Amino acid sequence: MTARRVARWLKLFVLAVVVLLPTLALAGPRSGGSFSGRSGFRSGGGFSSAPRSYSGGGSHYYGSGGGSHFFFLPGWGWGGMGYGGGSLFGTLFVLVAVGIGAAMVMRAVRRMRQADGGSTGGMWGAPGEDEAVVVQGRAYMYKLQLALGRSARGIQERLADFAAKGDTSSEAGLASLLQQSALELLRHKDSIRYACADGRGPMSLTNAETAMNSVSLAERSRFQIERVRAADGRAVQSDAPAEEGKEALELVVVTLVAATRTPLDKFKPVGTVAELEALLSELGGVSPTGLLGLEVIWTPADANDSMTETDVMTTYPELRSL
Repeated sequence: MTARRVARWLKLFVLAVVVLLPTLALAGPRSGGSFSGRSGFRSGGGFSSAPRSYSGGGSHYYGSGGGSHFFFLPGWGWGGMGYGGGSLFGTLFVLVAVGIGAAMVMRAVRRMRQADGGSTGGMWGAPGEDEAVVVQGRAYMYKLQLALGRSARGIQERLADFAAKGDTSSEAGLASLLQQSALELLRHKDSIRYACADGRGPMSLTNAETAMNSVSLAERSRFQIERVRAADGRAVQSDAPAEEGKEALELVVVTLVAATRTPLDKFKPVGTVAELEALLSELGGVSPTGLLGLEVIWTPADANDSMTETDVMTTYPELRSL
């Protein structure tokens, strides 16, 4: 092939890319909506955002399973001033004190390991006998993604109504929104055609909130216009003109992300409608004190926007048919 032919094919390739890129960019849904809140992470419900804290100089340790206190009395160290003046008695006393302190540290470490899940047998295992119901500074994050058929198109308006009127500034309000969203999905369970469930944890509160923010940004970046966005007590609506989709509206994708203080036993990979129903019921039953954060995202949001089965398979490859 001559250089002239190579140049011609190269020009044709560049022209094809320039022509096709706008079409590819407009493929799939253009609109979406979301509402969220992180009030549980800020208030902590009596728990610190960090699993452990240390006071100045390392003299005190605070954590689950009790604490240990190390202290040194003037004159009781090696070569110190006071009783014994570095005598054998003073040295023996210090050795005994160090031995007692080491034993206390070992007990605290064993208790921390048990509290961190060492006796639970993994995320889905049953709690051990010595494990508290809620482990301080620990969180679990769950993501449920569903694709509903066109018979459930009314869910777009219902979710938009939740975003406009719901309370996203408090744990009680977020728990109510989670319950309403789960109930709405249960009402349309026969229209759910694809599903994906994923659970993570235990993890620190900081890591859980970071993971939620990451998932939220990834999901919200899939559409160009966020028709409604409610977060932390404020709701914003976009007045950008709606455009009619190039294809039919065959599916609506709804994503629920929740962070909890305790694990959800029934949150496992979904293969049947019955398993999905049990999972949604458990999600909707999370109490305000057990909910740390919530994110609900749906697309498309505009009634005339498009979402085909091909769009879903391309954009959400993790979804599996029920």
